[in-house]
Amino acid sequence: MRLASVDIGNDAVKAYLGGLKDEDQLYIPNVVAKLESRSIVEMEKNPLDAIHVEIKSTSLKKDVQKVAVGKLASKQTVNEELTPDTDKSENDQAIIMLLTTYLALDAAKNLKVDEDKVIKAKYLLSTGLPMDETKRGLNKAFRKKIRTGNHKVTFLNTPIYEGITVEISFENVLVNTEGFAAYIDLTTNNDGSTKDESIIGKTILINDIGGLSTDSAIITKEAQVDNEFSDGIKKGVSGALDNIIKKVYTQHRYNIKSRRDLVEIITNADVEEKNTIYVAGQAVSIKDIVDEELSTLANEEYKLIKSIWRNVPDIRKAYNIGGGSVVLKNYLIELNKEDAKFPFEFPKVDNSIWMIARAYYKILTIYCQSKEIKLPKSENPVTAQ
Repeated sequence: MRLASVDIGNDAVKAYLGGLKDEDQLYIPNVVAKLESRSIVEMEKNPLDAIHVEIKSTSLKKDVQKVAVGKLASKQTVNEELTPDTDKSENDQAIIMLLTTYLALDAAKNLKVDEDKVIKAKYLLSTGLPMDETKRGLNKAFRKKIRTGNHKVTFLNTPIYEGITVEISFENVLVNTEGFAAYIDLTTNNDGSTKDESIIGKTILINDIGGLSTDSAIITKEAQVDNEFSDGIKKGVSGALDNIIKKVYTQHRYNIKSRRDLVEIITNADVEEKNTIYVAGQAVSIKDIVDEELSTLANEEYKLIKSIWRNVPDIRKAYNIGGGSVVLKNYLIELNKEDAKFPFEFPKVDNSIWMIARAYYKILTIYCQSKEIKLPKSENPVTAQ
């Protein structure tokens, strides 16, 4: 049995597989494209550059699908990214990403293949859903769909793993609430011991800004979720990113192929490359378009924070986390300087992006300890430091 924690983010899916070390991380853009077959001049070297699979799963609305995932999908003329009009728990793409990009890849890399090129892989999985879906009780149906489903992933034109089939089953599935999970990471070390005691016993706000949703979890001084005022909205950075992509094409006839590509342009550490595209080899700034869209969204996010603080005035600090907070950070800081001057925290970029997936794994190890499930040494954070 393998342990896995998977954060099905709207922009990308992050996972820890078998441990909490850097080498246990897996990060793949959340992009899927239908792809029956593909022409190949020379096979790519890295499986992550060309994930091409056939998925058979009773958890999908369409039982059998042949798709490209991640980087390969983003290169296709027609691809799909999650949209705000569907719940993550009921979306085929979330299941495809969960099964393919993480569990099947992990199994192919780490487990033995039989003589028929089949791997039977059993997982103890920790994942999660946005707060608004949890409040509507969708977590129970999501858990059942994953745990009781029959799942088979066959690698098609994928380097190294071509022809391998992975049959996936689950020992158990933990479905957490995304916002509260961040609190676990902020207050718990990898071995389960306490860290950052300064926020324990205090009311804090964890504002997790994603692609399609924002989870605003109020954690009380008793370390419980405030069910009345904690909330989630179907508003994140994806809409703004899509608008930027459309405007860039309209004004410059330049096609940014995916949100992930745009985020890399917006957050580029090189000042000369940030907010810059190249049209016919010439550098073109898109800063005006980016500023217009992101400042509008930041205003909406800031109004949400103000409303929550008004309802729960004893909040001591607000942690802005998630990929969306990375994109909106400077805009939110400027708004806050000119307005309420709330005590904001923005964790480091890498820490913010991996916080939820890391929390899910910590919750998984705590669960194993409570159930006296013995873990292999490589999968035990206490012994694998």
